Amino acid sequence: MIAARRLAVCLAIALLPALGHACDQAPALEGVLSIPQCNPASEECVPGTRAAYEAIQALEIPDVFTIGVQTSPWRMYDAEGRILTIAEVAAAVRAGKPASDRRVHLAGSWTAARPDGSGDTLAHRLSVALEGVPVDGSDGFLWLSPSGAMRTTRQAFSVWRSGPYSVARGEDVLMPLVPGAMAQFEDQFAGDNNAAGVVQAGIGFDVFMLCHERALAAFERAARMGSAIGAYNAGLIHAEKGDSVSAKPWLQLAARLGEAKAVDALERLQ
Repeated sequence: MIAARRLAVCLAIALLPALGHACDQAPALEGVLSIPQCNPASEECVPGTRAAYEAIQALEIPDVFTIGVQTSPWRMYDAEGRILTIAEVAAAVRAGKPASDRRVHLAGSWTAARPDGSGDTLAHRLSVALEGVPVDGSDGFLWLSPSGAMRTTRQAFSVWRSGPYSVARGEDVLMPLVPGAMAQFEDQFAGDNNAAGVVQAGIGFDVFMLCHERALAAFERAARMGSAIGAYNAGLIHAEKGDSVSAKPWLQLAARLGEAKAVDALERLQ
């Protein structure tokens, strides 16, 4: 389930230098961006999870139904890390959007643009599912301010202090870095038998590194560790590619592990 103006994500804890680069080296991506952070021990710092949540709460566009969600250019995730389908988001909009809201804003990264400039955007796909209701979004990596203002950047490389992504009070938060900061700790999570952490690393690869294959590999790894969400995500990504043969065993595993949505996903493969 998703909720308008809500976002819940987790963050890893470690203190090492970090450099992230987008796997999708598309023309829209260029340059290096140093991401501001502060000492997480300082009282002037806010954890990235909290900063993102509070910024989503402050996001208010008159006469627009706003959904805050972690996104890559290709897919969306719920608060537990499960991939959200366009149909699910459309159903949530229909159920929650008041008649006075004439438009929908999809507050996530790359929701109204693709780095390579090709293919349908998430905003367009959601608009089609809503039978033409206008949907707009962001044209890059999304930053949110405590006042609810939005801006985007399109860097090919990012430099930040790894570990708990912390933001100085009153400063903007880079929404996709909240899970993105976890990507570099995938092996550590796996070594600790932390399947949920591996799932979050996979999300980080997708929404911040723009790495399709790394995300899929992380989800499959988490599934082999017993993660129902990892198996579900792996199955959906294979299904997105049109590979129902590869999708089916992952979705069957997800169902055996207790993921209720996997049953419906299997039926859609028929």
